[in-house]
Amino acid sequence: MKLAYINPNESGQWFREGSDRKCGQWTYADKINSIGQRVRYVAHRGTVMGYFKDCESFGWLFLPISTGWGSASDQQGMNKIMPTGWKFRRNGGHARYEFNGVEHKC
Repeated sequence: MKLAYINPNESGQWFREGSDRKCGQWTYADKINSIGQRVRYVAHRGTVMGYFKDCESFGWLFLPISTGWGSASDQQGMNKIMPTGWKFRRNGGHARYEFNGVEHKC
């Protein structure tokens, strides 16, 4: 499986509540949140990096949670997984997410 297929917008991957699946050092888990929305959590080496939330009128939206260790593998993986407009950057001495060029605080 390609890492990019963790993004449900890219792959059309089916939702399987309660299942944790692996792709190398990456894991993703499908859950139902407290208000009944479908959510897919994305983790790298045990650290939850972000999640996708199913918003029926918009599709799956991405929200970052953590920059992890800020490693090159964190950056490379998240840049493959995140939707268009999102970037994980490490230059300037700190890891961060940007959406359309604007820094996003976790």
